[in-house]
Amino acid sequence: MYLLLASGYDRLSQLIADGLKARGRNSLIVNSTFGDGLKFSWRLDNNSSNSELTLSDGRVLSGDQIEGVLVRSIGWIDPSGWQPEDLAYVHTETQAALLGWLKALSCPVIGRLPASIWYRPQMPISCWQPLLARCGLNVTETLVTNVERELESFRQTTPIGAVYSPFSSVDRYLVDGDSDWNGLAALAACAPVCLAVPHGETKRACLIGDQVVWDGEPPEEANRIASALIQFAAFAELNFVEFATSESSDGVSIVGVNPIPSIELFSDGSQQMIAQCALNIFTGAEAHL
Repeated sequence: MYLLLASGYDRLSQLIADGLKARGRNSLIVNSTFGDGLKFSWRLDNNSSNSELTLSDGRVLSGDQIEGVLVRSIGWIDPSGWQPEDLAYVHTETQAALLGWLKALSCPVIGRLPASIWYRPQMPISCWQPLLARCGLNVTETLVTNVERELESFRQTTPIGAVYSPFSSVDRYLVDGDSDWNGLAALAACAPVCLAVPHGETKRACLIGDQVVWDGEPPEEANRIASALIQFAAFAELNFVEFATSESSDGVSIVGVNPIPSIELFSDGSQQMIAQCALNIFTGAEAHL
């Protein structure tokens, strides 16, 4: 049995479920790992780790019967009837239990995140920059500062404006004009702000296992970049990650890293290729991750 932790609307999970069915394999899409009528038990000690899932239809699935897991969602809890603080606590506990269990499984797990980013996977590019640079990958020029004169200097060198990226969310804001820059200076008086030079059209790439799938025509440097992306993913302990790239004066730059790939933004052909890579991993065409 293969477990696909995702909503029923996730395109990738549906493609993989269909592919597994065509190969005579069983799969189950589960939206809430420890909800939806599922019962969970996990016993572990220094010598063994044994888990058991009782499905909503009464079937019992032991950990060693799970042949592979796809992580597209870390679960959902119906907020009805919950106090906000209680809901946050239960959701955090559920995520922590899921993270530990996924780490203990011996089967291939696609999309498992390391504990360091499990609770906050959507980080600004500045957080990834040191590791990207270590792997020989370019990033767009970025400034993090609360010094007013540095903000003004950055403004003078970027006449087309700047992109403000909060550290606490995935939102992006174009800063252009006196009003925007004055507001940014006021914010910088309270906390450092992160600014990047605006970039052109983006091209998406998805790494899954040791394969890189480009959405559309690959860049001329595709082979070199793919090798660097594979190295980056190994260092970051990621086996399923999306990259946004853009052409710059230094060649191709990485402008975004998404450890929970937005597959719906890829073309249908690219989605099919990504699903095929996942099927190859699950059915033994590639070593366990």
